Amino acid sequence: MQQATDSHDLFRLINDAHSPLGDIFFGTISGLGDGLVISLLCSLLMLFRLRLGIASVVAFIVSGLFAQLLKRLFDMPRPPAVLENVHVLGHSLTSHSFPSGHSTSDGVMVLLAFLIWSRADWRSWSVAILFVLAAIGRIYGGVHFPVDVATGLTIGVVTMWLCWKASERLPVETWLESAWAWKVPAVIVAVQAAVLGLGYHVQPATAQSLALILPVASLVILAQVWKQRSADE
Repeated sequence: MQQATDSHDLFRLINDAHSPLGDIFFGTISGLGDGLVISLLCSLLMLFRLRLGIASVVAFIVSGLFAQLLKRLFDMPRPPAVLENVHVLGHSLTSHSFPSGHSTSDGVMVLLAFLIWSRADWRSWSVAILFVLAAIGRIYGGVHFPVDVATGLTIGVVTMWLCWKASERLPVETWLESAWAWKVPAVIVAVQAAVLGLGYHVQPATAQSLALILPVASLVILAQVWKQRSADE
């Protein structure tokens, strides 16, 4: 009971601190945890770091399925169902609160940042902090309690670590000898970018701008990779 009260108090502290600028900021970056957005980012990584990209895709899928299982198992109410005057960004949701699916995906990306670079690299911390803020945005946006977000982040981080260690057994070096090692991920990226840019509804709805920015950026990167790899063959 005390833990629930503390979680509600922390929720109030974050959710009540809303402002027009905060709505724009958290309303946008919280969409980084959307399933298709994360899937696209992981697929892009496969073009440059195949082993790590594969590990991240598997971690995203496995952690997401585990989070959905826990959601159905516990079926906890969301803030608008138990609290009054909740500041909500996007659609108001009432069920399946624990754990946060978006935060689970964010957790995958948090650890992934340190696997791409290093703990001493400012890029690692910048990306990790961005995805932690994206997870906090689920509290700010009124759809999750802090315990939902903290649990989701933990699931994502742990799953990403396990998948990265397991990926060491994959014969990636052999696969890289084939042109399909980059062409298959390239096709996946193209398809995902097309789906995201052609009518996909990002969650929350306030992050819909990502459905324009990310597909364009992905296709620009894909065109450069395709040009360079084709020239090397």
